[in-house]
Amino acid sequence: MPIAVWLYLASYIDRANIGNAKVLGLANALHLTSNQYNWALSIFFVGYVLFETPSNIILRKVSPRWYIPALTVIWGLVCALFATVKSASGLLVIRFFLGLTEAGFLPGIVYWMSCWYPRSVLGGRFGVLYSTVSLTGAFGGLLATAIHALDGTHGIAGWQWIFIVEGCITGGFGIIAAFAMSAYPATARFLTEDERRIVVLTNEADRAQKAAESFNGKQIRSAFTDWRTYLWGLVYISIYIPVYSVILSLPSVVTGLGYKGTTATLMACPPYGLGFIIVLLAGWTADKYGRLFYHYTASILVTVAALVVLMAVENLVVRYIMFFLVMFMFIPVSICWTWLTANLAGPNKRAAAMGFIFSVGNIGGTVSGQIYRAEWAPRYVQGHAINIGCYVIALVAGTVLWWSYKSDNARRDRAANQQVKRTKAHDLIGEDLGDLGDRHPSFRYYL
Repeated sequence: MPIAVWLYLASYIDRANIGNAKVLGLANALHLTSNQYNWALSIFFVGYVLFETPSNIILRKVSPRWYIPALTVIWGLVCALFATVKSASGLLVIRFFLGLTEAGFLPGIVYWMSCWYPRSVLGGRFGVLYSTVSLTGAFGGLLATAIHALDGTHGIAGWQWIFIVEGCITGGFGIIAAFAMSAYPATARFLTEDERRIVVLTNEADRAQKAAESFNGKQIRSAFTDWRTYLWGLVYISIYIPVYSVILSLPSVVTGLGYKGTTATLMACPPYGLGFIIVLLAGWTADKYGRLFYHYTASILVTVAALVVLMAVENLVVRYIMFFLVMFMFIPVSICWTWLTANLAGPNKRAAAMGFIFSVGNIGGTVSGQIYRAEWAPRYVQGHAINIGCYVIALVAGTVLWWSYKSDNARRDRAANQQVKRTKAHDLIGEDLGDLGDRHPSFRYYL
C-alpha cells in the first residue's frame, strides 16, 4: 500500500506540474499562447488513451513487480527532460510522450491492488490511494513554489528546476519500488506462509479468485463483449473531465479571484486539503456501510451545487469557498475504483476491462484542457456549465449500472432461493466461476 501511494502521488505531480510551472514562468519563457497551452494539456491524454488498454493486458503477462517500477523510471526521465524544451512544439511532443509512458501506471496499480484485498476493504484502500490526488494539489503547489526558489541556479530557470527535481524524485521512487514490490500475495516475500495462505483464501472466499490464474484470451475478450464495460467507460469519461479540468487549471482559475503568480499557486492549495480528508472519510464509510451508489450520487450532487454557485455568484470570498466544495469531485472517482473492481470477477477480465475503461475515461483528459479557457476568465461560466453537464451524464449512467446490478443480484437470489447481501459473508471457496466470471450465478455484485 505505501508503494502504491508514493508512486501515485509522483504520477499526479508529474502530470499536473505543468499548471504550476505555467504561472511560475513556463508560459513566458516559451511564449505560449492560451491555445498552445491548452493543447499541451490535452495532448498528454492522447498518448495516455493509446496505451492504457494494451498495457493492462501486458501486465497480465508480465510481473507487476518489474513492469510498474519500469514505467515509473521511464516517465520520471521524460518529466526531467521537460527542462530541455525550447518551444511550444517541443512542449507538445514531450507532453505526448509523458502520457504514453505514464499510461499503464494507473490502471495497472489499481488492478494490482484489487488482487491483494477482498472487496469489503477496497473502499478504504482506494480512498487512501486517491486522496494523494488532493495532496498533489496542496503538496504539488508547495513543492513547485519551493523548487522555484532555485531560479537562476546554474543558469537554469525556476520552472525548469521544477521538472528536473520532480522527475528525478519519480525515477528514484521507481528504482526503490523494483526492490520493494511483490507481484501477488502468493509470492509476497514480506508475508509468512500462514499469512500468504490467509490472504489467498480470503480473496478466494470473496470472489473465487485463485492464487494462480494463467493468462486467458477468452476471458480477456469477455471484457469487450460485456455491455457494462462500455457504460462504465461513459461513467469514467463524465467524472474524469471535471476532475482533470480543475486539477490542470485551478491555479489559473484562482487568478480570476485576484491572485497572481506564487500567491495564486499557494491559494489553490487549501481546497485540496479538504479534498484529502473527505476522500479518506468516503472510503472508510464505503467499507463500513456499503451503499457505493449512494456515496457516488451524493458527492456528485454536492459538486454540482458548488459549480452552480460559482456560475451565479460574483462575491470573491463566496466563490473561493465554493472551490472547497468542488473538491467533492474526487469522491466519485475513488468510489468508482471500488465499485468497478468489486464487480469484475476474474483477473483476466478485470485487467482488460479496467484498461479499456480507464482509457475511455482519459479521453476526457483531451477535452479537459479546453474547458477553462483564458477567454472565459475570470468567472469561467462556460467551463463550470460543461462540468455540470458531465455530471448529469454520470448520474444517469451510474443509475443504470446500479439498477442492472441490483436486478441481477435479485434474479440470482431467486434462482438460488437465498439472499446474499453486501454486508453478509458470501463464501465462494471451491467455486469455479470459469469463463463466466461475474456473470456466474454464484457471484453477487456490490451496490
